[in-house]
Amino acid sequence: MAGNNNKNRSADADTGSRMVESAAEESGSRASAIVGIGASAGGLEALEELFSSMPGDTGAAFVVVTHLHPDHKSLLPELLARITGMPVLAAAHDLAVEPNHIYVGLPGGQLSIRNGRLQRLERDESHSPKMPINFFLRSLAQDQRERAVCIILSGTGSDGTLGLQEIKAQAGMVMVERPQSARHAGMPTSAIATGMADFVLAPAAMPEQLIRYIHAPFLSEASADTPAHEMAEGPLQEIFALLRRRTGHDFSEYKSNTIHRRIARRMNVHQIEGHQQYVRYLKESPEEADVLFKELLINVTNFFRDPQAWDVLATSLAALVSSRPDGSTLRIWVPGCSSGEEVFSIAILLHECMDESERQLDVQIFGTDLDSRAIDKARTGLYEEGIADDLTPQRLATFFTREKGGYRIRKDIRDMTVFAPQNVIKDPPFTQMDLISCRNLMIYLNASIQKKLLPMFHYALRPGGLLFLGSSESTGSFSDLFEPLDKRWKIFRRKEGETGRQLLPDFTIQSPGMASRARPLAAARLPGREANMQHLIEHALLSRFVPASVIIDAKGDIVYVHGRTGAYLEPSEGQPRNNILEMAREGLQMELAEAMRQCLGSDTEIRRNSIRIDSNGGGALVDISVVKLEQPEALRDLLLVSFRPTPSTADVAGPEEAVSGAKVDNGEQVEQLERTLRFLRETHYATLEELETSNEELESTNEELQSTNEELQSTNEELETSKEEMQSLNEELTTVNSELQSKLEDLSQANDDMQNLLNSTKIATVFLDSELKIKRFTDQARELIMLRETDVGRPISELASKLRHEDLAADCRSVLRTLVFREAEVITSDDTIYLMRIMPYRTARNAIDGLVLTFVDISGLKRAQKDLRHMTEVFQEGADPTIIVNLRNEIIDLNEQAMRSYGYSPQEVVGKSLFEIIPQRQREMTAELIDRCRGGAAVRTVPWSLHSRASGDIPVLLTLHVLTGERGEADAIALVARKSDEQGPG
Repeated sequence: MAGNNNKNRSADADTGSRMVESAAEESGSRASAIVGIGASAGGLEALEELFSSMPGDTGAAFVVVTHLHPDHKSLLPELLARITGMPVLAAAHDLAVEPNHIYVGLPGGQLSIRNGRLQRLERDESHSPKMPINFFLRSLAQDQRERAVCIILSGTGSDGTLGLQEIKAQAGMVMVERPQSARHAGMPTSAIATGMADFVLAPAAMPEQLIRYIHAPFLSEASADTPAHEMAEGPLQEIFALLRRRTGHDFSEYKSNTIHRRIARRMNVHQIEGHQQYVRYLKESPEEADVLFKELLINVTNFFRDPQAWDVLATSLAALVSSRPDGSTLRIWVPGCSSGEEVFSIAILLHECMDESERQLDVQIFGTDLDSRAIDKARTGLYEEGIADDLTPQRLATFFTREKGGYRIRKDIRDMTVFAPQNVIKDPPFTQMDLISCRNLMIYLNASIQKKLLPMFHYALRPGGLLFLGSSESTGSFSDLFEPLDKRWKIFRRKEGETGRQLLPDFTIQSPGMASRARPLAAARLPGREANMQHLIEHALLSRFVPASVIIDAKGDIVYVHGRTGAYLEPSEGQPRNNILEMAREGLQMELAEAMRQCLGSDTEIRRNSIRIDSNGGGALVDISVVKLEQPEALRDLLLVSFRPTPSTADVAGPEEAVSGAKVDNGEQVEQLERTLRFLRETHYATLEELETSNEELESTNEELQSTNEELQSTNEELETSKEEMQSLNEELTTVNSELQSKLEDLSQANDDMQNLLNSTKIATVFLDSELKIKRFTDQARELIMLRETDVGRPISELASKLRHEDLAADCRSVLRTLVFREAEVITSDDTIYLMRIMPYRTARNAIDGLVLTFVDISGLKRAQKDLRHMTEVFQEGADPTIIVNLRNEIIDLNEQAMRSYGYSPQEVVGKSLFEIIPQRQREMTAELIDRCRGGAAVRTVPWSLHSRASGDIPVLLTLHVLTGERGEADAIALVARKSDEQGPG
């Protein structure tokens, strides 16, 4: 645990070295782990840092995959060989991977691994695989399972993200470089965003943690081909309880092997060896329960997984689409949908089928999963760039749009789907489905849960509906519910019959994603819970020190038998029955039935003593007691019937012998018994007469009751059917409500974003509908048109404004009629000038749904234009020669007088240095004057000479002016030359 991290670095190195030596002796030539390393831009520095700190005897093998152009010759093997003592080899085809070796993938091919041997597929294309790191990591996960380790280093893009998810799905380990240390953080950031990174470290810190992980018990057992260490029942139940409290979900129905592997892997990550210590760590670190919960769910999938299976499914879907008329509805359910790839794969297939058959159907695809975070990702429909390896270029271009960081599913495909959290084990199913796709979910569940899901799927499907399972799944013993359409790819069709409904478990109506509340009594009687039931019953019996006893329900049906009851009960004749009254021996039935009736009516213990029974041809006396159980909760309302031989009484062979054997030999007791017998006989005769008298009435009443019973049975069946439909309808409504709530939040956020964007532009904007009524406006629009919130829905022609533009409504009608936008300058009552634009409002479907009016304040621009025109006129019409130079002393303009005086045209001098047109003797002085002017000093009427091409040097007085920009900074300098005879002394 954390204590291990507090040891100094040298102690850690010594410990790691000892572990490496021990592992090397045990593993022989087999690598204790195979480490797939992905790197791209900036990866060389990270690789050098990683392997310079990596010992040469770790027992692991390393395979490096990088992004290189196929025409580029890689020098990576030579570079790595200089910094490590391990052999560095080029990854050739069919090369066996050995421990303490480094294998470098070369450009121009695809690298994978199979049975511990590298497989290289040369490519004819002029480019390498789109995502070579993903490609290799996926094969590594399938080939090495727990022994697969993934390291993602510096690089751009998201290659490796999908591959590391496969590594985690197979209980492998993932390490990622810290984005702060990476030269390019794209790949590390994408990998960390999955939430599946076990360690985020600088490359130099990775070897120490890697050694600890691969030589800890979990991976050592996996390397030795032994199962991961089993957990005792106590710690396992504690972990289940902690997960239930933290997440609301029960994992006790998952396959024990999967649970043990995942828990052992988490223990390995934290260097925890004892199960009880891990339980304590879970209690101290609640966030660990969240990580364990996510790993147990195994949320890994991809588009069109097993492409051949999808090709077969496409044929079945095409037949299904062709059999339906236009406008009909197709309903599909994908339980365990993870992040939605399988749902969208089905949607894409259906879209293609509808295009081919030229039919338009209403498609509803329900995707559900236990993990609400996976559902949130599915709802966004945004996936990493790596999906390009799972989709054909045509599908990628047709059904996805490229965005920063990945691809987003097209809106019309997204609209075919609904996603919601749901526990498929506890929550009611969807109904009237044409297809259920449940791939690779049941393989993680116990057989008892699989026996519940398959009848439920049968019930949820329409007649002739399809069931699509994973390649490792089957219908098992439920061949009477489904017939195979394709045995290899596990596509089945629903068979008709009531079997599925008869086996359908009872569901509690509740919202998807909410943990189902357990019903203890019903749960105790479910198949698969017999062991727990037996434990409860035995505990109840032992707490009362009972002799031979039977636990029954209110009808007398036997639930459990304790001890030897053969002297009191015997099997009834004919068809075997399990009712205590039918099995009671002669003489016991009447007393037992009366005692049961009284106990149920009074909730007290009822005793009957000295009951004479016929036991195996002889007579015996027995005492019985009947009591209603109150504890534990699972046994509430059951009855406990106990049998005891009557004390001091022995069995007798016949009636006379029984009396003498019971020591009832005095006359008084015999007479009492005879009186009791006569009373019982008289009572019996009277009762018979009354029964004969009422028999006719009872027969008549019985006929009526039978008729009524038939009607009630029919009504009950209808109610049961309606109840099931209402449950399913409630489930669908709740799911749709969840989806709508999510969309409403997105729309609200988008609305807020748009409103803030419009206001931040400081542009007055008004939205009108097709009737020129106000739909929306920005705050700036209030300054032009007298608008209030209550004006939404009013025609714009009814509103007062500051605009001196009487034809605004007419302009709007014209644009709406012609769909040609209009632009004009308008003036307000306070002389502010605005640029008005009127444009059609187009929806996402390119339909016109009103107008957009924008008003941009251009008063400042107009003033600047006016000033510029005035300055231009003064400049051009000035009487003195004027030259304007920039701060680099390059001529940028000159007026007409300067052209005449100097004899140069603008084409000759603009862009050239000023010093090219003035005499050599004046250049130094001119440069000094310009520097003084640029520094802020005034330069006026300085004696100077103007050199004219025609007249030679002309004495003038030179004045320099600084021209400034918008912020007041020096932008240019104007040189004005006046004849000296027109000016006084300077």
